[in-house]
Amino acid sequence: MSKPLMCAVLTCLASCDEPTPSPRSAGQTSAPAGSNAEAPSARPGSVPALLPAQLPRLTTERFVAAVAAYERGELARAEELRLTLPSGLDVELLGARIAAARGDEIAAVRAIEEARERAPDQGRVYATAAEIHAAAGRLASAEDEIREGLERAGPTPDLTRARGVLALCREGGARKGLEHLLAARDKEPTLEYCLVPLAQAHVLLGNAALAGKQPVEAVGHARAALLAWPDDVDATQLLADARAAVGEFGEALELYEKLLARGVDLRGALATLYARAATAALLEKDGRALAVQRYLRARELGLSAEELGFGVSVLHAEAERHIESGLASYDSGALDGARTAFESALRAEPESLEALNHLGVVDFRQARFADAAARWRQVLELAERGGIELPEPVHLNLARALHQAGRRPEVRAVLEHYLARQPEGEFAAETRAMLARLDSESRDG
Repeated sequence: MSKPLMCAVLTCLASCDEPTPSPRSAGQTSAPAGSNAEAPSARPGSVPALLPAQLPRLTTERFVAAVAAYERGELARAEELRLTLPSGLDVELLGARIAAARGDEIAAVRAIEEARERAPDQGRVYATAAEIHAAAGRLASAEDEIREGLERAGPTPDLTRARGVLALCREGGARKGLEHLLAARDKEPTLEYCLVPLAQAHVLLGNAALAGKQPVEAVGHARAALLAWPDDVDATQLLADARAAVGEFGEALELYEKLLARGVDLRGALATLYARAATAALLEKDGRALAVQRYLRARELGLSAEELGFGVSVLHAEAERHIESGLASYDSGALDGARTAFESALRAEPESLEALNHLGVVDFRQARFADAAARWRQVLELAERGGIELPEPVHLNLARALHQAGRRPEVRAVLEHYLARQPEGEFAAETRAMLARLDSESRDG
């Protein structure tokens, strides 16, 4: 499931400074000149000398589990756990986050306002409201909530986290956002609701590093993101991209395969990467077998022969090698070994007429007549489609296999089809003779 409360704007670059705030809505006091929009601060002289005490955090195992479920996007589970908890500020604010993540803005606002009325000097009330606004793209409202929170409660860890979340929703705010988030965790190591935005910040910075041709830095950000949020899809893809960029194809392909298994649609990108990785493997000592595996996977993922390029030649050579091995096994009477080799040839080149024909012979010798018929029928279809004149009477072999399988009506159809196409063909006489024998069997039967 998708993670909740992600910013609506995810195009932040890593290097820009914090922007100047936009004017507040009518009837509200404007921000001081030169203040930062994503990180509003209290007005000079507005913070009391003695800041109000912040209520102890709820740290019970069940509450922690409810927060974790919420952050994983398991909203039903989070709400189920929340309802088992005694009422209190943290429980109410979690309810507001769950409602907002579900799209129930009315319930979210109601929960925030009730919490604000009972605890007007608690920073996490304003931080929660700011983060909900930021996730919905209401950045000015988020700024106002943070500013008011700073005025009433001072710079609490929750408000520092909210400043980080808001920064992530600003163009160019990823680095500043990460600084705020790390500062919040430094003040309160067990601070909740930090993991998702931390991962997001590192992904943004990692993508910027990758775009700037700094893949090693991107790897570092990807690993930091995964440390904050293991198995995060965006972070995993960033790590895969960065590892591929530094030539670590093995790890990159493994990561991409995991993402594909999780339903991420990247077959095209993965197929192309397999082809690149295969070509790289060819340059390594004893890397040919690995290159073949990678070319095969690239083709399996949908890469065309044209896109495979040199890979087509590699796979053709691999098929030829297995065919030679299969023929040697066949000549020595090792039919099982021959089968294995011919099947390997077909994996490398699925439309190899030679491998299909030889495998049909092995099938016939092992009394697998239906399989033999299927192989030889495919040979005939491929040859006819490609306009290829076969040097052997494959249609007669097909007829024999069908006859042994007890499928006599199909035997006649195969023989008559050949004569219709090549009435004076090289094997026309043998074909007519087989038809005559078939007719004789029918009369005798």
